Amino acid sequence: MRAWDLHDVALPDGRRLRVRCWPGRGNPLVLLHGLLDDAEGWDALARDTHRCCYAVDLPGFGASDLPTRPRIDAYAQDVVDGLEALGVREGCTVVGHSFGGAIATAVAERSAAVSALCLLAPVGFGSFPWAETMALPGVIDLAQLALPFWLISPLTVTAAYTTFIAHGTLPSADLMARLRKRAFRCGPGVRAATIAIAASGRPPTGFAHRRVAFDGPVGAVWGARDALVPLHHVDALQRALPQAHVEVWEGMGHHPQRERPDELAWFIELHASRGARTGRRPRRRAAGQRAA
Repeated sequence: MRAWDLHDVALPDGRRLRVRCWPGRGNPLVLLHGLLDDAEGWDALARDTHRCCYAVDLPGFGASDLPTRPRIDAYAQDVVDGLEALGVREGCTVVGHSFGGAIATAVAERSAAVSALCLLAPVGFGSFPWAETMALPGVIDLAQLALPFWLISPLTVTAAYTTFIAHGTLPSADLMARLRKRAFRCGPGVRAATIAIAASGRPPTGFAHRRVAFDGPVGAVWGARDALVPLHHVDALQRALPQAHVEVWEGMGHHPQRERPDELAWFIELHASRGARTGRRPRRRAAGQRAA
């Protein structure tokens, strides 16, 4: 069993990016969490792999400062700068869940350190009516005010998690504890992330409307019962990343780390090994091209 070390990375503009690091051997994993989670949610997976792991508190979550603006490319640039500061310069596999999946894709376009991608029901490959509604002026303000009271209620968290996140699976005790602990200080981060998710599927430069400038190995997993990221987004992902190997896991919802941890660990290792064998680096973006 491996314990993590905490690193507070100073970004170029002085903001802080908190990263949990597990020692190991071989090409590293960079782990990017989803909405309402933080780097600690990767602990079980990081302890079970032999690889060095870097789990990032995405900007606005955990102990990391807010992003410069609520857009996927701003989050991605912070992760790229953080990896550079930590000395992660080649051969890493970036694993992104949901919100973190869109950021992982944008990181792969920006950083020559990335050799493979593993995307777990990623956002960014289509529109999200629920996020677009939540991001409306006035609605987002009310949601931010109400969020702490939703998160401190075990009944509310359990009902939402079993219905919308993990199909019929109860939230773990550590997740419940983390949500309650952060309930009254996570609002600004959740607000920024919700706006970024809402904006990710709309622009013509978004991933859903173009080829992603990354040609390394890509693995993607969706749950057949995912209630948050629509399964039809798979089509856009395969157009954007035609080399992607996509699997749909029957009976699973939106949280493979909790619902299928052993299968997920094997899936990530498979694609990390492929990235190590190919040694591929991402294509450079064309002049003027932007990520979502």
